[in-house]
Amino acid sequence: MPVSTMPETGLTFLGLVGMSDPPRPEAREAIATCVRAGIRTVMITGDHPLTAEAVARELGLFADGEVLTGAMLETMSDAQLCDVVRGGERLRALSPAHKLRVVAAWQARGHVVAMTVTASTMRAALKRADIGVAMGIAGTDVSREVAAMTLTDDNFASIVAAVEEGRGVYQNIRKYLMYLLSSNIGEIGLMAGAAVLGMPLAARAVQILYVNLATDGLPALALAVDPREPT
Repeated sequence: MPVSTMPETGLTFLGLVGMSDPPRPEAREAIATCVRAGIRTVMITGDHPLTAEAVARELGLFADGEVLTGAMLETMSDAQLCDVVRGGERLRALSPAHKLRVVAAWQARGHVVAMTVTASTMRAALKRADIGVAMGIAGTDVSREVAAMTLTDDNFASIVAAVEEGRGVYQNIRKYLMYLLSSNIGEIGLMAGAAVLGMPLAARAVQILYVNLATDGLPALALAVDPREPT
């Protein structure tokens, strides 16, 4: 019978255990929706560049670009950083101290920047962004105080859904405003033309009120709740 010669106090190697914190299943589709909607998604993280690259590839954020680290950022001027962000396809693995410069560089290119954060150390970048988004579950009270929006479920897909809903509301506002302006301009032109030409008024006050109620109010309300366009 074979006998182990390993001392009783020795360690026996049994194997390795790895931990994985994968992205949410809906995150990849949400990012793809952002691409179709003309929204550029950039990943800024303090993780190791290899870890950040692996996660970005899984989300479809990283193709053949370059990981921009904090050490590389330190050697760049603000003008050089603006040129780097113009490409928009590079992944940035940075410390919180550099994120403010990245946000400022995007804004310098004329972009509207929305930034999501969890840690209070990114308060300056969150406040500098045009739209600061804080996490309602994993975020801190400090980040929620300076943020313009708080995600109650800490889900990136909720931001995409909010943008979609907001664009639908904006489209409906344009629809009913254009309708009201066109109809009211016609009424004003009719009344003004009659007054200038010395003709009797085309409509009495009660008739004008009825026209506004029947042809302005109800159709405008219908346009305001019009379903979103598929595109």
